[in-house]
Amino acid sequence: MSGLVTLLGAGPGDAELLSLKGKRRLQEADVLVFDRLVNQELFQHLKSDCEKIDVGKKPGQPCIRQEEIEKILIEKARQGKRVVRLKSGDPYIFGRGGEEGVKLVEAGVDFEVVPGITSAVAGLTYAGIPMTYRDVATSFHVFTAHLKDETEMLNWEAISKLKGTLVFLMGMKNLPTIVQELTARGYGKDKPAAIVEWGTHPQQRSVDGTLGNIVELAEAEDFKAPSVIVVGDVVAYRQQLNFHENLPLFGRKILIQQSETGRLPRLLKDAGAALTTFPARDLVEELELQLPDLEQVDGLLFADMQSWPLFLKALRKAGKDLRSLPHIRFAAIGHHTAKSIEASGIVLDRMTPQQSDTDFATALEKEGGNWYILTAEHKKASLAELYSMPIIASHRLAFGSQINSTNWLEIEVVCLPNSAAAMNFVAASQEAGFDWKDVPIVVMGASTRAVLAEAGFSKIVETDEATIASIVDKCREIL
Repeated sequence: MSGLVTLLGAGPGDAELLSLKGKRRLQEADVLVFDRLVNQELFQHLKSDCEKIDVGKKPGQPCIRQEEIEKILIEKARQGKRVVRLKSGDPYIFGRGGEEGVKLVEAGVDFEVVPGITSAVAGLTYAGIPMTYRDVATSFHVFTAHLKDETEMLNWEAISKLKGTLVFLMGMKNLPTIVQELTARGYGKDKPAAIVEWGTHPQQRSVDGTLGNIVELAEAEDFKAPSVIVVGDVVAYRQQLNFHENLPLFGRKILIQQSETGRLPRLLKDAGAALTTFPARDLVEELELQLPDLEQVDGLLFADMQSWPLFLKALRKAGKDLRSLPHIRFAAIGHHTAKSIEASGIVLDRMTPQQSDTDFATALEKEGGNWYILTAEHKKASLAELYSMPIIASHRLAFGSQINSTNWLEIEVVCLPNSAAAMNFVAASQEAGFDWKDVPIVVMGASTRAVLAEAGFSKIVETDEATIASIVDKCREIL
């Protein structure tokens, strides 16, 4: 049975510009065949067992031939797999998607196209340059300046007669030629022109001038591919409408814990930050849970969210359930731990959001009785400083994905919203052998600060309020 090949436009770089249908196709993909310039943040939507094949073409380096790419698509589809050919921008705009579509049809393979936003539009938009503007530019024309035959020329005579906005993709190497050909055919040297490099990315740059000086400006600022070149009167709006590069944290490099649903990365991205992430310790390694004689236990304090389901599992293994524990009081440390317990129908006797809550620890100790603490292995030492009651480790945590510290030298601020993120950050830093030296670390709450202080970090900045928005505010203040 033949599978399906989706020619999917990844858009210009900002991962959130992907279409909803594009996201669904990535989630369903058995095989991903991707280009060099696609934002690999999109890979978070893939299944864990999705096969990833890099067919990116790197300038000046040996690369996989187009015929081989088409062969891969056909062979994988004939194996009954759902194949996504992920292409930067739009598949049918100078991306050879049309060629791939023809080959798939000739091979009898089912295919579809999911359009993407082309950099010709998005790159200009993010730099404050509208493609059209009433009474200024009533049309736009998009060209590739990178032709299959290097000796072939664009029809400059025809292009020079066009009105409206001219956009050139893949043209940085030929920028002097573009200027020369246009000015030789009637375009004045005072005609507005601009370049947008890495459009929609956090490292986006743009510059505007005229056909008379744009080459000089590009050389002075060392503009390189991937860049979009635009010629037309609409360039005059760049300074006024350039919302992206004027964001308060535009291009500032911030490290946070990886999260697909967290509010913090969304707010930081909206402020223009360039985010780097470290993984969470989301791999739970169960330890053999030796429960005490529960008939002799007066209370159980759960100090980690994962400890509760592991306790229930051990209880079932012993042939018991919660109905056999009417005499036991339950307490929790942390909102997530409390929610996990309350979801089982338990009304907590006590709860504190912070592990370092000394008043909570003192009150619990004064209550007396035979209490035990269940927690993760890495929390035992810090809990033992506050509590004299026995502590049982139900599990240890490990990093489920690789720690990539290659970009950490460029980080300007670290943001840690809770103690769990702080513990993971400390563990990741120790595993990578990375010294943060003078990099400020923004934290929310005393318990988060305490984790870092205990690990020897000194440049800790606490937020003014216990809110995620306050973390962003503090980053703006620091940077």
